[in-house]
Amino acid sequence: MNKITLKNIKHYPTMSEETYCFEATLYEDNKKIGRVSNRGVGGCHDFDFNLKKWQELDQWCKNNLPKWKLYDDEEHDTDLEMHISHLITEYLENQELKKLLRRSVIVVDDTCSNGEVYEWKFSKYKGKAKQEVIGGVKNHVENNDKFKNPIVLNSLSFDNAFEIFTREVA
Repeated sequence: MNKITLKNIKHYPTMSEETYCFEATLYEDNKKIGRVSNRGVGGCHDFDFNLKKWQELDQWCKNNLPKWKLYDDEEHDTDLEMHISHLITEYLENQELKKLLRRSVIVVDDTCSNGEVYEWKFSKYKGKAKQEVIGGVKNHVENNDKFKNPIVLNSLSFDNAFEIFTREVA
């Protein structure tokens, strides 16, 4: 086994209370395994496939995925439950960044606190092509002392922008 992925993800934010309310199809190495879901009220995920397969996937996660720590510095295994939660978070952050990049020029720099970005909405530049607005913003932030090491996320590949977004903002 090399990879556990989710497809057909449906997130229900209005039903999410303590955890994400979602449903998705779980795949192992691009082979459909079954459905996974959570009702969003703080409980564990529900897996609609047999227990033996769940145990196999859970053990693979524990053996192969990085361990994590809480405040007590005690290492914990990344089990299937944690991995699924991570995949859902990654999916939602991916969707959020796509939405931001469609609407605005997004800039992060060394002065941004966690969760902060500079945003120039395309709607304020009617009649200008998006690439023209991106170029203008890039020129502005690179030549303005107010910005410290600015990065225009729109000017990067999506994967690079996503890496910076999740590290600096999300």
